[in-house]
Amino acid sequence: MFSQHEERELKKIEQWFEADDPELAKALGEGALPGGARRARAIRLTMTVLAPAVVLLGVLTLNFFLVFVGIVGLVGAACLHLSDEDRTPGPHGGGHWIPPH
Repeated sequence: MFSQHEERELKKIEQWFEADDPELAKALGEGALPGGARRARAIRLTMTVLAPAVVLLGVLTLNFFLVFVGIVGLVGAACLHLSDEDRTPGPHGGGHWIPPH
């Protein structure tokens, strides 16, 4: 783990954050930056819309590079959707997929 000196230094940094910017200290303590969920949702939506458009443009213009970039974007968008921690379970709110019995 950390040495005693490192523990003291980390405690000083933590106290400095709490005194200087308590809102940021609280957000970091909760594991998320303020406004991060909204930004992440916007990035997911943008990639979900843009990536298929780039693939389609690449197919229409027979440009392999655009098709490749679009497919990489689709994979990235899928990863972002799968790693979404802001989902709320329920019929209209995302959540984890549960296979039928």
